[in-house]
Amino acid sequence: MKKFSSFKSILPVCLASLVLSSGFSSASYAAETSGSTTRYITDSIEVPMRSGPSYKHRIKRMITSGQSVQLLEVNPEGWARIEYKGSDGWMPAIMLENQPVARVRLAAQIEKTSAVETKYNELKQELDTLQTRFDGISSELKTVKQEKFELNQKFNHLKEVSSNAVQLDEQNQEMKARLSRLEDENAIMREQIDQSDDAIKRQWFLTGGGVLLLGLLLGRFFRVPKKRQKWGEF
Repeated sequence: MKKFSSFKSILPVCLASLVLSSGFSSASYAAETSGSTTRYITDSIEVPMRSGPSYKHRIKRMITSGQSVQLLEVNPEGWARIEYKGSDGWMPAIMLENQPVARVRLAAQIEKTSAVETKYNELKQELDTLQTRFDGISSELKTVKQEKFELNQKFNHLKEVSSNAVQLDEQNQEMKARLSRLEDENAIMREQIDQSDDAIKRQWFLTGGGVLLLGLLLGRFFRVPKKRQKWGEF
């Protein structure tokens, strides 16, 4: 009950601070609210820090909601002694929370979200760059594979040609050896033919000489005697 009465006594002060912090005068507020417009309740209020633990003590300074303070003690009446920027004072303990106000948490969350969004955009841009590089490398790899295939075809053809070339070279060497043997045999045969020609010529010469000699001998021995001429015949 005592705590409720304390909150009831604090409520007018909070409302007054809320109106003062909004920056509206009564005239301007009336002018602003003369028409039907949409407005939002502000969460930016100022809480008074007093010199003692009661509303009778003077206000030392106003602290904007969301500021962090150092809690020193809490008395049985529900007043908290705090330290803020080098000075200490008192304010109702119900005005203190264990975590920052929603506005501060929202600002931190927005900042975090902005950082995450910025990081996401950077990663997305990097991903686009990597995708572009990947597409280029894939195209280059496809070209290299095609060139490799063509080179393999040429290499296989060269292997076949080189294999045939080896066989042809072996056949050529064999033909050269056979040709050399044939040339040697041909030379021997020519020499034999030349010798045969000489022998035949000599044989024909001897045969011709023998026939001539035989003819001479036959002519010598078998010559027909001449008829004797009588005296007075002419």
